[in-house]
Amino acid sequence: MKVTGIIAECNPLHEGHKYLLQEARKVTGADYIVIAMSGDYVQRGAPAIISKEQRASALLQSGADLVLELPLYVSASGADYFARGGIALLESLGVVTDLAFGSESGDLSLLQDAARELNEDTKAFREALQNGLRKGLTFPQARAEAMTSTDLPASPNDLLGTEYLRALDRTGSRIRPHAIPRTDAVSASSLRAQMLENRRDSDPCLCRDDFSDHLLHALYGVRDAEDLSVCLDVSTDLAGRILHELPSYSSFTAFCEAVKTRNYTYTRVSRALLHILLGMRQDTMETLDKAAGLCGWIRPIGFRRSAAPLLTQLSACSAVPFLDKLSRAEDLLPADLFAVLSEDLRAEFLYDLMAARRRGPDHGKPVVAFRKPLVIL
Repeated sequence: MKVTGIIAECNPLHEGHKYLLQEARKVTGADYIVIAMSGDYVQRGAPAIISKEQRASALLQSGADLVLELPLYVSASGADYFARGGIALLESLGVVTDLAFGSESGDLSLLQDAARELNEDTKAFREALQNGLRKGLTFPQARAEAMTSTDLPASPNDLLGTEYLRALDRTGSRIRPHAIPRTDAVSASSLRAQMLENRRDSDPCLCRDDFSDHLLHALYGVRDAEDLSVCLDVSTDLAGRILHELPSYSSFTAFCEAVKTRNYTYTRVSRALLHILLGMRQDTMETLDKAAGLCGWIRPIGFRRSAAPLLTQLSACSAVPFLDKLSRAEDLLPADLFAVLSEDLRAEFLYDLMAARRRGPDHGKPVVAFRKPLVIL
């Protein structure tokens, strides 16, 4: 059985995703395509524009066979944790033979060389990075310039692909990677902008500002910068800046603009604020990383009926509990990991509650996670 894994946000699905699914099956000869997908919150520090169930359904209709949810602490984190967590999930399945990812260059050898160089943390790269920071560049700008000056890939998908390859290399994985050249398509960011521009009062599309009041409540619940800096991705310096700007708070997005600096980009600030809003802590991330390598369970969102043989194989090969029924989670997980999963479920309920409010009272209350049916096609 050949099983190809893809790590994606699908926020929302676009033609580039469909092309990647098609090419991944063709290039790898896959019997099944498994997607490790972000849940309700994404890397850029924002809620997903539509629910994970809607995004999973779109992926299944476009050729995926099984869609699994990345843990909150993976999907709402930066590239390193996102890549390592995605690879850890695919590894834990015990059946994935190949990995496919989109790439601007399509040059797997180049990306593998870059991954090895970054894993070795070469002197040339460190010096180039420090030179950029001394010139006043932001960290992402300095990192991109350092990669370019040392002949490392600097384009967004090549950077993320390099992180996947770093994760494979560090774990000695036997999963075979494939860099699929990207095709021209309307970007996810453009599609999100269109959806938000055209959304009606009853549309359940969500954005940062739908959570503005919740963020304000979370921020005013802290005592000082030290109290705030226990949150994931919030340094003491950033915490001080957040509290300094708090009196001018008007909305989530406006506050990101107010807090950002040369050293703290909009995305970095937004991600930190999302972590504060959801109560995500640095020590919890460390628990998930040390106790479970960023993957303590497997949670399916949906699958195709034709993938039944794959699910049977997973039940025999998975290295961690397969939570097709959440009611079994407390019995199957150790207490520390069940506590992390409980954070996922609280954040999921908040997302579903905000989406339900947008739909209006005629559409009923949100369904709690323990009663949600799987998406089955």
